[in-house]
Amino acid sequence: MTDTTNNYKQLLELAVLDAHGLLEPIEADLFTRSFHDAPAAIQDEIIQMQQIFASDTSLLPSDIPSAALKQKVLQSVADAADQEARRLAPLALIGARASASKGTYRAPTPTYIWRIVALILFGISVVLGIIAVDTQRRIDRVTQMAMNVDIQSTISDVVGSDFKAFIDNPYCHVTRLERTVGNLDGYLRVATNELGGGGFVVGIDLEQGEEIIIQGTTPSGEVLELARFTATGSIAGTVFKIDKALVPGLKLTAINAVTGERWV
Repeated sequence: MTDTTNNYKQLLELAVLDAHGLLEPIEADLFTRSFHDAPAAIQDEIIQMQQIFASDTSLLPSDIPSAALKQKVLQSVADAADQEARRLAPLALIGARASASKGTYRAPTPTYIWRIVALILFGISVVLGIIAVDTQRRIDRVTQMAMNVDIQSTISDVVGSDFKAFIDNPYCHVTRLERTVGNLDGYLRVATNELGGGGFVVGIDLEQGEEIIIQGTTPSGEVLELARFTATGSIAGTVFKIDKALVPGLKLTAINAVTGERWV
């Protein structure tokens, strides 16, 4: 267990689910192994915590439902059990139902049965809650992936089809530029390649009609104009050429061609 904090939190989460019998076989095996690997103090803490959860009567409903409602729920559970028993016969006749068929089974009190049913329904609600959370996380991941694909496609349409291949190159360096004064919305990303030369500039949420000049200052102090473009939409930019020998040590800045406001 290399990450003590995360493994401790995971062990506690698994212990809570184990106390309610909600662990999948793989998770149960993980919990067993993690529990045995944990220090004795943590094992004692887990045991005490599970005892508290298992004996906590507050998890069960305190209100006693009407007799009609209890009978309806119990009948539904019994019908489902009988249907499963017919499907699995004769294995379903082993145990409690076999004893009941011989008249030797002593039926539990209605209150006891109702509390068992309530606990089962509580467990089902926990499982459904876990499924709902997991489903929402998957939806969020799919949505984010779709948005990323759409953004990359839009940028490629604006600045050129080679944009994605260019920024995916390990020799590509991306610099983010922000306004120093005025409207703080929008930003620029300038990508250059020190191995093959060339570059791309992309502007996001610029002002409509804003003309931007991208400049590069060499280590010797020489200022080069690398690119110039005008924002005609929410995403704007262009491709530019620069010798690969000039890329190392190049300091990138931008300037508004009309107002002189700088981006650094």
